[in-house]
Amino acid sequence: MKPLLPLILTVFSLTAFAQNSDKPAFERKGLIFGAAFGVSAIRLNRSPVAKETQASISFPNLKIGAMVSKRTAILLYLPGTIYTQKSPGRERDRGFEAIVPSIQYWVKDKWWLSGGVGLGLDAPAFYDIKNESERKFYFGTSAVIGSGYELCRKGRFALDIQNRIQYGKVNLPSANQTGLAYSVLVGFNFY
Repeated sequence: MKPLLPLILTVFSLTAFAQNSDKPAFERKGLIFGAAFGVSAIRLNRSPVAKETQASISFPNLKIGAMVSKRTAILLYLPGTIYTQKSPGRERDRGFEAIVPSIQYWVKDKWWLSGGVGLGLDAPAFYDIKNESERKFYFGTSAVIGSGYELCRKGRFALDIQNRIQYGKVNLPSANQTGLAYSVLVGFNFY
């Protein structure tokens, strides 16, 4: 009987693994909506001399789009990082943001990469507007690359951890501003 014990355990183990492999894979299809929140390190450069690095929060980080194949989605991505603008009068919060058409591709079942190029924005933080002169938006270009790993999935919902690098260049009235933000985010996604 003792020589048969390893054989019996092996058969039961293979049966258990075979049952797990029959489990249907997580299916992404149709429309996608996602939101992510996290922290960022942002480096701003206002020519000719002003350079600064700040740690801040990162939001709204919204994405909406559709799956075009089992592994590929076309998205409209809205990344954002809040920073403190030190200017005459008062310090105020502004957003280093963008509107970026992008592609998200799942390299493995749970691991994805994304990237895109679009419109860069320097925008007032909606909660920090004190008067009409602070409502100004400035425009430029932006590029975003990112990666994520889905930690858990249930039904059409997935929770992931993401990292993102966003570069942007915006034309301000007094100078050109470039920015580079590195963000670590937790994302909530519906497929």
